[in-house]
Amino acid sequence: MNLTAREIYEKEFKISKDKGYDIEDINNYLDLIIEDYMQIEKMQIKLKELEIENQNLKIKISALKSSNREIDHAVPTVNNIDILKRLSRLEQAVFGKNNE
Repeated sequence: MNLTAREIYEKEFKISKDKGYDIEDINNYLDLIIEDYMQIEKMQIKLKELEIENQNLKIKISALKSSNREIDHAVPTVNNIDILKRLSRLEQAVFGKNNE
């Protein structure tokens, strides 16, 4: 941006002796511009805050993905064959080897 709200507020116009502008009209118009600039400045600050928050969240997501991969590698996978083998051993222990 070329101007800030403060620069617009502090701008002084030269008054022509022959055909001058209505100072009140200029000031009212500049007030509208200042309001817009102030909103833009607030949005820029908010945008920077959101960009920082977004970056922090990306870092957290990356860390969670890494820890999730570590957990996935640490926990053995159980499949149906393992379950059937365990169930068979349990039945043998409870009911005996000869009971089929």
